[in-house]
Formats: sequence, structure tokens, C-alpha cells
Amino acid sequence: MNSRSSLAANEIGKNSAGSFGSEKKLSRRLSTRDLVYIAVLAALWAGSENVLGAQLHAMNIPFNGIPLTAIAVFLMVTGRSLVPKAGSTILMGVVVALLRMLSIGGVLLSPMIAILMEALLVELTMTAGATQLASLIGGALAEMWSFVHPFLIQPLFFGGQILVIYEKTILAGSKMIGVDPANVILIILVIVVLHGIAGIVAGVVGWRFSLRAKRVLSR
Repeated sequence: MNSRSSLAANEIGKNSAGSFGSEKKLSRRLSTRDLVYIAVLAALWAGSENVLGAQLHAMNIPFNGIPLTAIAVFLMVTGRSLVPKAGSTILMGVVVALLRMLSIGGVLLSPMIAILMEALLVELTMTAGATQLASLIGGALAEMWSFVHPFLIQPLFFGGQILVIYEKTILAGSKMIGVDPANVILIILVIVVLHGIAGIVAGVVGWRFSLRAKRVLSR
């Protein structure tokens, strides 16, 4: 009689543990609400890349990647705060890359790599710790990637010459801050600082906005 009772208790314990494990696995999956948040924010990101990016390019504004990446950081940080699950930022980046491909009507490898790398950097920092500090670090890293991206990706995949990219960057920087192109160190320093500040501000603003958004959505 006792052996039957212990066997039954063991079976109940196993079933309970199994159901708990299943619930834990299900809790890690993205819900419908999570997917809606990701889709909406990804659409906004892709829209900013297509509309604002085209306008900035047509106006020939130097370093137009700074505002575009800042918008992306704001949306990524907001999305990661609303959907605090590993891989959600990467998924957003993949959706944006696909939307960009569909809007252009073809595959442009360089911007797609930039989008995915920015998403990866924010994903890694906010996986390490979903805090305001992680948000601003992730934002700064994403902005820095937008600066170094042409130097790494263009020569590697498209045969671009680093010296040509370097000359264009220095000339654009000298024109933007109004100094002689010979002041290379000053120009690079200003460019790096501008990228860093933009990323930090976008990360902090995105984090604080997401906290307010969560309070409103939880009502």
C-alpha cells in the first residue's frame, strides 16, 4: 500500500515538474503583444531609414547616419524595454532589414549589415543588463558602428579603398565644423564625440520613454 502511494506521489511530482517546465518554456516565447510591439517599432525604424534617409541623402548632409542611427537606437531601446526577452532586438533588426529589402526591391548588403550590427550591439548590452546604463552604452556602440561601418564593410565586401573613404570622411568633417582638413585629429575627435553623444542621448531618451509607455499600457 505504501509503495503504491509513493509511486503515485512520484508520478504527480514528475507531472508537476513537467508542467512547470513547459510553462517556463512558454513564458520565454514571444506573445502576440510582443510581436505587435516589434512589428510596429520595426516599421517605424524602416520608415525613418527610407523617408528621412532619402531626404538627408538628397540634401547632401554629411554624416546623416548620426540622426538615423539615433532614431534606430531610440526604437530599439524602447522595444527591448517593452519586450524584455533575449533576441527581441535582433528580431526587430531582421524585420527592418527585410522591410528595407522589400522597399528597395533588391538586396543592398551594406545597409542590411549596418542594421543587423546595430541591433546586435544593443541586444548584447541590454541582455547583459536591462538598465538605463546599458541603454546608453548600447546606443553609443550602435552610433560608433555607423561611423566605422564604411571603413570595415566597404573594403571587405565591395572592394572600396580605405584611403578614399578616409579622405571623404575628413573632408566632410572639416566642412561640417569649419576647420582646415589638415586638422585630422580634431576632425576625427569631433566626429567620434558627436556619434557618442547622439547614441547616449537616444539610449537614455528611449529608456525613459519606454518606462512611461509601460505605465500607460499597463493601465
